[in-house]
Amino acid sequence: MTTQNEKAGGDVPPQDIQVPGSDVKAPIDEKADTASTIEKELGMVEEGYLKNEGRLPSPEEQIDALGIPNWRELEKKIVRRLDMTLMPCVWCLYFFNYLDRASIGHARLSTFDEDLNLTGANFSSAASILSLGYVLGQLPSNMLITKIRPSLYLCLMAIVWSGVSVATVGVKSYSGLMGVRFALGLVEAPLLPGAIYLLGCWYTRKEVAFRMAILYSAQTIAFCSAGLIAAATYATLEKAHGLAGWQWLFIILATAGAGSAMICIWFIPDYPDSTTGSAMWTMTEDMRKVAAARVIADRPSTTEAKTGAWEGLKLSVRDPKLYILTLMNITISAAYGFSNFYPSIVRGLAADWGYSSVIALVLTAPPYIFAAIGSYVNAWHSDKVKERGLHYAIPVAVACIGFIVCLATTNPQARYGASFIYVGGMYIANPLIMGYVSGALAKTPEKRAASVALCNLLSQIGNFTALFMFVTKEEPR
Repeated sequence: MTTQNEKAGGDVPPQDIQVPGSDVKAPIDEKADTASTIEKELGMVEEGYLKNEGRLPSPEEQIDALGIPNWRELEKKIVRRLDMTLMPCVWCLYFFNYLDRASIGHARLSTFDEDLNLTGANFSSAASILSLGYVLGQLPSNMLITKIRPSLYLCLMAIVWSGVSVATVGVKSYSGLMGVRFALGLVEAPLLPGAIYLLGCWYTRKEVAFRMAILYSAQTIAFCSAGLIAAATYATLEKAHGLAGWQWLFIILATAGAGSAMICIWFIPDYPDSTTGSAMWTMTEDMRKVAAARVIADRPSTTEAKTGAWEGLKLSVRDPKLYILTLMNITISAAYGFSNFYPSIVRGLAADWGYSSVIALVLTAPPYIFAAIGSYVNAWHSDKVKERGLHYAIPVAVACIGFIVCLATTNPQARYGASFIYVGGMYIANPLIMGYVSGALAKTPEKRAASVALCNLLSQIGNFTALFMFVTKEEPR
């Protein structure tokens, strides 16, 4: 294989790759794409080691076979550049994705229910219909994303969902709200599973948990930011130009979301073997080859034949690990279903202290800030010690203590303090599940994409049921 991609005065002709442990030389297919060529080469390396040494090669031994002597130095540069381009962009998109979803809970602290004549059951239904859109949209989207440019697809969908979100401003009835929320779920569905899949295409399993925590921190920071943004909006724009505070909230969030997507479209890389996306101007050709090789070598097996989207789906549903991880995701999604009602819960607690709704919105932020910091620390340590189970189980157990405290006391200060425990515990544990899925079910890119989508869409069962656990007449007063 070529060890230098370009030299002054002309192209270097391709060379055969030497398969370690044998006399076999693998010819290079110049017409094949980079990922396919490297995947074939690493498969031959794996077969050579099994035949001649009776063992599988390490990822380092497989990448050594590329003939790029400084690949370890290039690998560090690859990760740094991904952390400066891919991570900020998917974080930003997910931040605005979750802001749009969370805004309905904060809208209730304005005149949202009164203006649309909503009952408590109406609100729960409007919040839950978004989950139906998610369920219908996620799997087809992730099967599609393996065939198209994610940089364009994810950002264009962000612009579309911003348009759907701002349409909430014109809603006048419960039926109109149901239609908008369903459409919002449908167009927001591609973002999270698509982003998780894209991270798995660039980061190795030992790197992904911390990056997944960074991605999921957008969820917690979005929720606390929504409270602060709503407080500022209601304090300054209520009834401005004839619009209610909640209408201004949707306008502000949708405008900011669409603007961020227009910027991110220039910085998101597509795939290591793509000739498009930001990797074309942020990485050299050798860097892109190493980027492709290190992820392929990190898979459970490199000898699996390349599959189509439907074959990837079949591989996914046949793997029992998918069902265990999905059950974990459903239960934790049900546990943090309180998020849609947390502003109302805090409003009831704040009323006991004599605080207004605006102050209640500010009080929703601290537990989520605590959760974001905790998720960073937990995921960083999980990657460092290469352990997942305890880093998931311990925060969940701690969260259960927080829920028990809320049941055991009616003291508002104790209940607010307990919310730090259960909010923190749930959101600290949550990122590790999808990191599990992306790494453990990654035999082929198509299987990874289908597994991520299935696990994420089935988690909506937990979200859906949780929305009917918090009855309006039982909220703190």
